[in-house]
Amino acid sequence: MAQAVILAGGRGERFWPMTHEDFPKYLLRWNGGQSLLEGTYRRLLAGYPKKNIHVVTLRSHRKLIRKELPTLPGKNLLLEPSRHNTAAAIYLACAALGRRFGPEEVISFFPADHLIGDPGRFAGTMESAVRLAETADLLITVGIKPVYPATGYGYLEAGKPVPGARGAFRVNRFVEKPDEKKARLYLRRGGYFWNAGIFTWRAGVFEASMKRCFPAFVSAFDLGRLASSYRKLPCLSIDYALLEKARNIAVCPTTMDWCDMGGWEMFYEKSKKDAAGNCMVGPVKIQGCERSLLVNATPRPLVATGQKDLIVVWTEQGTLVRPIRKF
Repeated sequence: MAQAVILAGGRGERFWPMTHEDFPKYLLRWNGGQSLLEGTYRRLLAGYPKKNIHVVTLRSHRKLIRKELPTLPGKNLLLEPSRHNTAAAIYLACAALGRRFGPEEVISFFPADHLIGDPGRFAGTMESAVRLAETADLLITVGIKPVYPATGYGYLEAGKPVPGARGAFRVNRFVEKPDEKKARLYLRRGGYFWNAGIFTWRAGVFEASMKRCFPAFVSAFDLGRLASSYRKLPCLSIDYALLEKARNIAVCPTTMDWCDMGGWEMFYEKSKKDAAGNCMVGPVKIQGCERSLLVNATPRPLVATGQKDLIVVWTEQGTLVRPIRKF
């Protein structure tokens, strides 16, 4: 059985003023219910035993995670001394779990702030990725079949099929977030997928790949002296540190309902709305408003009249008022 690791470390600046250092993005409540983090944890519990689910987070966020996920085993909380992007977080998890379970252990990584509306298809996608990782020396990512010309996601260009792995392809290249013209071209041409940021590989395959592609990173990392080694590590995403350099990348495409909760527009897009297209959170009263997102995190009432295509977020930290940007 593979290990599952939730990456819970981002600040979530694009959700200002709701999120801040003591209230990271993964604590945002979805449609008044569970947090993004809890949703990710519950989704993984459907396919992994509790003892196989881990969380990487900041040492300073330990109490936040324990409060949000009280059933998470204490030894499954992997603590970073400082925020240092996904390369360091993933390397820490692979080093710790590789030491605990051995280099042949399969480890999958999941951002804490994703929404996935099709649990059955999600489970099937991950089963395919794990099976492939068990037998092939590959770094496997999940690719989402594009449904519109998105400019806010990175893309993967699929190459030749992986022999013996139905539906999986080698990755020719990673493509940075494109402009609308390129995004439309990728959608029309086919063979391109959104990079979901969900990864699977064996601990030993990851270590060997890092040694080939970024030996300075490996030599600077010391699991026994995290604080001092983190000060030496470059602050890079796993895409820049490894995946864009490695030649053993594969993608498992999927059509599951997936969303990277990147900002207020996506929050609005995925939220429940009234007949006029308004989404309201907290004590909000409106009259004559259309297609607007109004979030009130204070006990005082927020009143809006005659507004269209507007985002209003009112908190004790500050207030945001701006038009909704179209996708």
